[in-house]
Amino acid sequence: MDQQVRKVEILKHPNGRSPNWYLRWWELKANGRTWRERWRSTRTQVRKEAERQRRNLERKLESARQAERNLTWDSFVEEFLEKHASRKPATTMGLYRHSLNAFTKFGMPTVLEKVDHGVLEDFADWRLNEGKAVATVNRDLRHLRAALRWAMRRGYLSSVPDFKEVFIREDRKQPVVMPEQDFVAIIKSLRSPDLKLVRRPAGWWRMFLYLAYYLGLRRGEILGLTWTKVSFDMLEVRVLAPTSKGRKERVVPMAPDLAGVLQQWRSEQGNPGANDAVLPWPYDNYRQLYDDWHLIMKAAGIPDGEHYVPKNCRSTCASALIAANVPTVVVKDFLGHQSVATTETYYINTKPALRAAANARTVRLEDGTPDADKPANGDASTQQTSGDAGKPSPGGEM
Repeated sequence: MDQQVRKVEILKHPNGRSPNWYLRWWELKANGRTWRERWRSTRTQVRKEAERQRRNLERKLESARQAERNLTWDSFVEEFLEKHASRKPATTMGLYRHSLNAFTKFGMPTVLEKVDHGVLEDFADWRLNEGKAVATVNRDLRHLRAALRWAMRRGYLSSVPDFKEVFIREDRKQPVVMPEQDFVAIIKSLRSPDLKLVRRPAGWWRMFLYLAYYLGLRRGEILGLTWTKVSFDMLEVRVLAPTSKGRKERVVPMAPDLAGVLQQWRSEQGNPGANDAVLPWPYDNYRQLYDDWHLIMKAAGIPDGEHYVPKNCRSTCASALIAANVPTVVVKDFLGHQSVATTETYYINTKPALRAAANARTVRLEDGTPDADKPANGDASTQQTSGDAGKPSPGGEM
């Protein structure tokens, strides 16, 4: 018998109220860790008949487990995607499909039950050899783990491989901050006659960038925004739960100038209906965004290898708020994070503070006195010694 269905026994029921023989066996629960006791009456007092029913039940249980063991990977993927289609957003389904298709392309194993630790390690190595980034490989592994855990809950697997040693270590990166001059250059590039966009017009991109840069909205939140969720009276934008990463609704206030940009965009669109999208997106996923994005980066003069991504607008928004001494807990709510730890870990740009920290201490020379050629605090280029007081700066005026 399979280890998931233990041997069927013939017993009298413990309560002693029935003279019939009973069948008892154990099945592994969907969590893959604990067993559940099962009982069934044979409705007979004849031991020989009870034995016949026991053998039939064992064959039936073994047949069911054999069918599960032979479940092909392709059949499993089809069922997994079908079951989740009505429960997950289209963007999430697109990511699931992309990762599972990559594993299918990998070509092994062909049977669900054969997916083990070694196969997952080989898959990760194969993706890296294809030139995929570590973050992309780890994303694929996370989606595979979610699918295999679902298979275990359905009873298709007795356990799921430990992914802890399969994930590839990623160096934690400092948040990328887009300087204001670069943002302005990107906005100006949208007016260039040489810019030939293929997915969305320049005005669409201008509005997208303003919402991402000044409100810190995620791309899914921006593309899911409708005019009914924009209040020009209250100067706020309501982000719906289905479009938010944490599935949590929040209200984001906006500055009057940004509200003016939104109103101008609405007028340019011919005053669309309340339920119309602020930024219509006719595609099934976000990949087409980058067809235009790379063209915009080149038009703005951003060097190759230093191109920003839309998410950098969000990290810039967070870093700018924190640099402006906005409490971290307020920034957390502004961005829609689940915890302050997320805001502090991934969105605080410490470089300006590090420079201030370096200048906060006086440099002492061997004799214990400050460097005579430099002021005790601050930048030497911005201060004058008492002997230079009243003198014009080089090349400047009194």
